Amino acid sequence: METTKKTARFFSRPLMGQTIKSNWALCLAILLIMVLLGNVMNYAMSMMATEKSDVDVTEYQESFYTYLGGLAAYDTMAQQELSYEDFAGGKNEAAYETAFEMLNAQAGMDLSVEGFQSAIDGLSQSGIGLEKYVEQFEYAYALKQSEGVFSKEELTVSEMLTVTLDMMGVAPDLVEKMSEMDPASMMNQMYYTAMGLLPIFILIVILANSLIADQVDRSSMAYVLSTPTKRSAVAVTQMVFLLVVPLLIIGVVGATRIGTSFLFYDEVNVAGMVALFIGMYILVEAVCGLCYMGSCLFSQSKKSMAFGGGLAVWFFLASMIGLFGSENMVNTGMGVEELSIFNKLTLVGLYDVDALATIGTGSVDTAFVWKLLVLVAVAVVSYAVGAVRFSKKDLPL
Repeated sequence: METTKKTARFFSRPLMGQTIKSNWALCLAILLIMVLLGNVMNYAMSMMATEKSDVDVTEYQESFYTYLGGLAAYDTMAQQELSYEDFAGGKNEAAYETAFEMLNAQAGMDLSVEGFQSAIDGLSQSGIGLEKYVEQFEYAYALKQSEGVFSKEELTVSEMLTVTLDMMGVAPDLVEKMSEMDPASMMNQMYYTAMGLLPIFILIVILANSLIADQVDRSSMAYVLSTPTKRSAVAVTQMVFLLVVPLLIIGVVGATRIGTSFLFYDEVNVAGMVALFIGMYILVEAVCGLCYMGSCLFSQSKKSMAFGGGLAVWFFLASMIGLFGSENMVNTGMGVEELSIFNKLTLVGLYDVDALATIGTGSVDTAFVWKLLVLVAVAVVSYAVGAVRFSKKDLPL
């Protein structure tokens, strides 16, 4: 008695099993690469991060310089060698008390050992070494009340720096812009819109082509369709594979990066990082949908690869070029503002990393919402067009 086999109309488990078996090694390799890349980036960002204190140390700095100026004047008058380094070493405290008493008596100042220590403790909150403040004071003290040989104008440290930079061809305002640069934002931009996307872009181009067009080109699709499996089931099954694999990879990468962030940083914006990886998944699926559509439209592997691969390469290259038009790159002097136009010529430009990173903070920038909706629409339309086209077109079987 013959057993009637049930025809798969919308999903085929055997086909999914075969697809997983054929591609698991490639997917695992890309996953390991992305996990390694993400954690190396985390470590690099932690190394270059500079702690910025919210404490205003201006008052402490002025007090510290007052004490250094007093010590410099005392050393000149009394032929002594009192200094911050000697004071910090805990030696000759009596000598400092004597010096401050003399300065208070002669100049009407209000200096004390306790006040000097208080200024040092307060300035230490800035996160900048006290030695740097001492060096800055020494430059300023050396040029104080100095006049130019020819101009007879007062010489200052700031003017010396401005002239030196101008001779080097560096605009003075560039230094100010560089001081305002956010290293974390720049590194995030580089990772999420460039380095972090390259491995998975390569993966989806290869997968999308191999699941449909390559099988048609090699005539192996004839075997698949000879089983109780309709074209609609093939299209949906391969679509599900392309939806699930990037989700799993990006999910694992995101989880490991969030986990290691707690090792490198004192505070971690988990909500912001989750939002960034969700945005990455939506972007990847938009590109994946286009590659899938190309694989369904063309019956030759080379045409499918040219379509999907060409778009993926363009999106990546345009985002790389557009990166040099970003505000951070322009502020460092390594970018050109006009190059930002390339961010409008790629789907990656709709992945607003800076706005997504504000989730979990006190001021959320919602500019990312409509951009992600556009990416979702691209993915849905591309998958739908590809599936319908594959189900209806004539195949060279």
